[in-house]
Amino acid sequence: MTARSQLYVLKRAPEIRQIFLFSVSSATNSKLLSLQNKSGTLKIGARKSGLDRRIPLMSRSGKVKVRRMAKTFDRIGLRDFVAGGEMSPPPAFVGRAEAIADIESAARLAWRPGLGHGMPGATRILQGAPGAGKSSILAELESRCLAAPLNKGMPRVLAVSSTRLAEDRSSVLASIAAVGRMPINEWANWATRLTGRLSASVGFAGMTVESARSNEEAPSHLFALAAATPPEAWDAPVIIAVDEAQNLPPDARSPHALLLQEIHNAEAGLPLTLVLAGLGDTLDRARELGLTRGLRQHEAGQLAEDESQALMEGFCKRFGLRTSGCGMRLADLAAPAQGWPRHLHFALQALGEEALAEDGDLEKIDWNRAEARAAHSRLRYYRGQRTAAMEAGECLVGAVMSDLVEGMSRMEIIDLIATKASSRFGWGWALPSGYDPENFLQLLTHQGALQRRTDSSYYCPIPSFRNFLIQEGAKRFPRG
Repeated sequence: MTARSQLYVLKRAPEIRQIFLFSVSSATNSKLLSLQNKSGTLKIGARKSGLDRRIPLMSRSGKVKVRRMAKTFDRIGLRDFVAGGEMSPPPAFVGRAEAIADIESAARLAWRPGLGHGMPGATRILQGAPGAGKSSILAELESRCLAAPLNKGMPRVLAVSSTRLAEDRSSVLASIAAVGRMPINEWANWATRLTGRLSASVGFAGMTVESARSNEEAPSHLFALAAATPPEAWDAPVIIAVDEAQNLPPDARSPHALLLQEIHNAEAGLPLTLVLAGLGDTLDRARELGLTRGLRQHEAGQLAEDESQALMEGFCKRFGLRTSGCGMRLADLAAPAQGWPRHLHFALQALGEEALAEDGDLEKIDWNRAEARAAHSRLRYYRGQRTAAMEAGECLVGAVMSDLVEGMSRMEIIDLIATKASSRFGWGWALPSGYDPENFLQLLTHQGALQRRTDSSYYCPIPSFRNFLIQEGAKRFPRG
């Protein structure tokens, strides 16, 4: 998946325009482009009459944020949401207030005009199983920056894919400098001076213009960037959000690791805050990359029952669905998801399909069919998360998940895997080819069967997925 940077003109009021740079993977880019109107101009954060309210300010309570509230049934919006399937951006955002507030606070602490920028050891780890909502949290950080007042010192977010960071460090450095240093009125001029393989598109008045390459030498490391752009020249602190961070090669002396260490240790005195988002062992990967002191971890996992209900209600408000007397039905549809964000998304997709058939009147929809649709999507998710290696060792996986006790340590689980693998013979019990107990644990973690807590113990983040794996393992050889 290739990554690229794009410049967007963001309209806040007729007399004010600002351009922000984001390096995004193509998956994230599809989410951003879904916010464009027919003219191709991305409108974000407008609050005055006559402007699109695609991404309003988040509720400071952190409980629920509706992307846009429709007073009447928004058939077109709901149709687009359903058509987007799993790639549709969430129409409402709930919870995660502590993680977002902590990341924003770290960025502000790194912004100290006149005192020297930077805060050593301020890296934040955002980890969770597939479908935990990590990308949604990063998108929420971005939208908050876009929707906030254009005050000097307001954090800006630079989203960087792990692939681009590992392969094209110079363009990442150029992006960092551009995001932080340029005053509002200089952003457009900067677009023609992009260097290296970094390319940009400027969306303005419905036009897309590819930037020209420049012969200007890109900085080779953070100190070169600081020399070319001293701390006092920066216009705002920058949050560097690296998604899929578990894919970064774990070599502490590699160029990408050295750059991350420079940012983490605030060695260059720049107002940068690093956020690494990834699967359930991203904290381990951060340490392998040489990031040690000060790491703070946030787990993306299940939503509380009231947050799940708030998400369902926020969805209905967003698309103008008539919910009179349907509160319990919404709760029943959400319940099998057990608060897991991806599964709640499946419930919303199923509800949306049924609502489209009844012009947004939830009193008329077939709730049983909606529940069946959501259940089918969950089953598809379980099967998709089970790799060929997990299928080859399905009896071993089922036995391990059955006997696993929440709070086990890494070594206890490795010992459990080794014991189960040697306890029986036959298909499905041996460790798959190329695996030992240690990297089999890593496989289970990456696929969402296990997750590591801040205290280094493990647990099953998706109870229904655990049940599925146990049942699949018991089909061939029922445990006696």
